[in-house]
Amino acid sequence: MADKMPRIITYSLRRGAQNSDEYYRVIARFADDWTAHAVRVLKDVFIGFRLFRQEGGLSDRSDAEYAFELLALGVLLREHGAEAARSPEWWTRAQSWLVEAQERWPLRLRSGRAQAESAVKKARGWLGWIGRRMRARRADGGDAARLIAWLKANGDDAKADRLAQWQGFFEALGPSPAKQVVARCLALADDFAVESARALGPYTEQVERFLSETAPKYHHRYDADLVSRTRLEYHLGLLGTEVLSRAYRARFLSAKRKIVIVPPCMRAQPEEKCKAIETPFGAKCQACTPACRVHQITKLGEKRGFEVYIIPDELRGIGAEAGRAIEGLGLVGVACALTNWSGGWQADALGIPAQGVLLDFVGCKYHWDEKGIPTDTNLHKLEEVLGKEEQHEQKKTVVSI
Repeated sequence: MADKMPRIITYSLRRGAQNSDEYYRVIARFADDWTAHAVRVLKDVFIGFRLFRQEGGLSDRSDAEYAFELLALGVLLREHGAEAARSPEWWTRAQSWLVEAQERWPLRLRSGRAQAESAVKKARGWLGWIGRRMRARRADGGDAARLIAWLKANGDDAKADRLAQWQGFFEALGPSPAKQVVARCLALADDFAVESARALGPYTEQVERFLSETAPKYHHRYDADLVSRTRLEYHLGLLGTEVLSRAYRARFLSAKRKIVIVPPCMRAQPEEKCKAIETPFGAKCQACTPACRVHQITKLGEKRGFEVYIIPDELRGIGAEAGRAIEGLGLVGVACALTNWSGGWQADALGIPAQGVLLDFVGCKYHWDEKGIPTDTNLHKLEEVLGKEEQHEQKKTVVSI
């Protein structure tokens, strides 16, 4: 399965190669250069934000994290600020209610929960379409507060909550200084658009084609906003996964228990044939198909001391159902470029240090392909992130001596 050249729907970290090793070398260099530049030009903003957090009794974060947070704000304002500004309050409230219903009802209902969730998704799709028609005209894209409310309404709580911390700082600064900082965020995003296209653009060449030919067919679907993300947002996701993994690295390595969560699209078998059983953390592989990548990662975990679970919607199940079991936990999330980085923020909010490993390409039937294409990831990178590959080599060296 891993040796086949998959159809590229939006992005591919392989670029025709058998694996994504070269991509991980490229993103490491790009992250080094971008972070050094961003920290240098935004240092004065970090000083003020640190003091604001210290006075509020909040924990500190690294300069690299602050730089990426401001980049995320700039990119999201650049790409969605106008539509957020034009979204009426009633639409925001209604969309928020539907998102909450989709998240909560399936956990409570045992019979008919699939039908209930399907109905909510259809309602979200139509409401989203109405909202996009209302905000078709351009508007001022610099309102961070409206952007945060819009993100919240669309279920992007991790992004909204993290950026809300900056909004509190902006309010403390006052209107004029805050406007200047937001303008610098937008300038940072503009520069990133140019630099990331040059360095990361080769991995996202099919995004524009998907946006023009396929995404318009999703206009009444609940995931229309997800599949319509711009090429710049893919690049933001690629950088974010790298930056946040570095930021959480030390805490992750010190965690006593480590788990890997993978998406259902990595299974070789369709959902109705997969034999995985449900647990508080997610579905557990039962080795029904040796060629399945989830099975292979699970077997690797048995040898190297980590657990593997299949989770469809990021971390919603872990916080609600695993309870105190998350204490002392380190998490590796395998997900696509659009969602992996915000999963890092979501895990951090739960007190879980996370590492991100990207899917080499997308293919799930829920969003990207009608029949579904089994996805894959870089096993060497996964072992490197877990810190197991190096330990394994050290053990072999000791034995040989």
